Amino acid sequence: MTPIRNATALASVLTFVIGTAAGAQSDAQLNDPEKLKMLEKLCAIPGAAPNDVDCDKVAEALKAIDTAEPSAPDVAPEQQATPKDAVDDVLNPQTDDKPEEPEQAEKPAQADTPKADPPAQADAPPAAASDTPPVAETPPAPEPEAPEQQADVPPAPAADAPPVAETPRAPDPETPEVQADAPPAPAAETPRAEVAKPDPLAQIEALRRQLDAPPAAAADNAPDAGELVEETVDRDDVRRSSEDFQTDLSGNVKDKDKPENRDKAKNDDDDDGLDPLAKMAIIGLGAVALSEILDKDDRVVSNSGDRVVVEQGGQFRVIRNDDVLLRRPGAEVETRRFDDGSTRTRLTYEDGTVVETIRAADGRVLRRVRRLPDGTDVVLFDDTQASPDVEITELPRAQERNRVDYRDIEEDALARALAANGTSGVNRSFSLAQVRNIDAVRHLVPEITVDTIQFETNSAAIRVDEAEELAALGNAMRDAIDRNPAEVFLIEGHTDAVGSYAYNLALSDRRAESVALALTEYFEVPPENMVLQGYGEGDLLVPTDVAERANRRAAVRRITPLLTAR
Repeated sequence: MTPIRNATALASVLTFVIGTAAGAQSDAQLNDPEKLKMLEKLCAIPGAAPNDVDCDKVAEALKAIDTAEPSAPDVAPEQQATPKDAVDDVLNPQTDDKPEEPEQAEKPAQADTPKADPPAQADAPPAAASDTPPVAETPPAPEPEAPEQQADVPPAPAADAPPVAETPRAPDPETPEVQADAPPAPAAETPRAEVAKPDPLAQIEALRRQLDAPPAAAADNAPDAGELVEETVDRDDVRRSSEDFQTDLSGNVKDKDKPENRDKAKNDDDDDGLDPLAKMAIIGLGAVALSEILDKDDRVVSNSGDRVVVEQGGQFRVIRNDDVLLRRPGAEVETRRFDDGSTRTRLTYEDGTVVETIRAADGRVLRRVRRLPDGTDVVLFDDTQASPDVEITELPRAQERNRVDYRDIEEDALARALAANGTSGVNRSFSLAQVRNIDAVRHLVPEITVDTIQFETNSAAIRVDEAEELAALGNAMRDAIDRNPAEVFLIEGHTDAVGSYAYNLALSDRRAESVALALTEYFEVPPENMVLQGYGEGDLLVPTDVAERANRRAAVRRITPLLTAR
């Protein structure tokens, strides 16, 4: 079958989004407000606009339409989302609250800024957190003793967070200073009376809904079936752990007004005109099939381009490309795409290792096989095979949390913790999805708590010196995989309960990705032996809704015993 190169695949994505041939800017488009707004979004991403689109003309046309027509009402009746509406949600997420608070840095540890409650579905029962909308645009008058706020940032809500040190005058204990790079804080809301504990039955039901779909076509079809896309991963296509993402968690391009970002598209020699990282976000998340991926009750809460946070009935999940860790410089990649949106990807590395991955349409990894240079095939996990439902009452009950602190542990104790079985009394195996999404299953194996990395506010980048502090962990993981190539490690990200639930979820997921990248970059941990998952505030060590350093952490678990236990 003749390979279809990336330009063709990307043109089809743009055709789906703007409803015409990619790059064809007609007079009709310049008179169509909806298409102009979509083109404006593409123009906002460096290199994402089709080559034939004049972004200045798009801006002028929108301005002319805004001048000629009265603005639409600010408030419209809420309607239940449908699969057709889902794509519009992804391109322009419907957020019921104002931009959400990130984690606020503290010294020495980072703290999350005060919280906007988890958004609730319009026609669903209310979530545990209050959903009172913030007051728009008008910040309240500051307290007499409160630290000075920036002119364009309204005060954060009164909370139990500690005051920020090193201010010109004594701060009000109830009003922390808002950092300059934080999104505007919402007006004060009714605080939550209690942090809701994760409900294992709700987790099981949410997972059942997620998995209630026909088998992925990529798992059933012949090896040469599907539409083929081939590429070689270039170094510029790969984000390093020391680099941050190009967009914030709302999907806005960072520093988009810098000349080097505006001119990047002109210097891009790809015929599709898309920036490589933006390209992977579009292809990796399968934007064309999102209307089929999302259920009619799904509500898109945020879309950063690399991740989409979806809420249904108070349960949140992240849609991402699970193969992102595997894309190493120099890798030869063959991806076969199927009509249902699923993919089968084969990556060949320079050392001769071959990794084959089957992903569902939502980017979720289903099966991964590692072929060693000597020709040995190692199945790391296989969620294409059905697993029995999890019965919480049949799982062993731990008296206390099974965890060790990486900051304090010696290397030999770390090796023992990674080698611990943790499945005594368990006579079954679990799917990767069950391990990832059900706390009671995941907690059967020890957590290596990593709180030595201090991320900057809103950032997922890891400083080189902090990455190097992971040496004992990285070396122990690499040695374990050398002994047993079937080892699988779960890399987790966690935040405290301050800030928006969806914001914390997406931020923790990005940070888990950075930790996994650092383990590969600095210590040669094979990326195929790792999977990542952000939990935000959903798995607190200390059950509190105030800023708590212990809750802001990364974690590593050796989940091999859960995938293979019998």
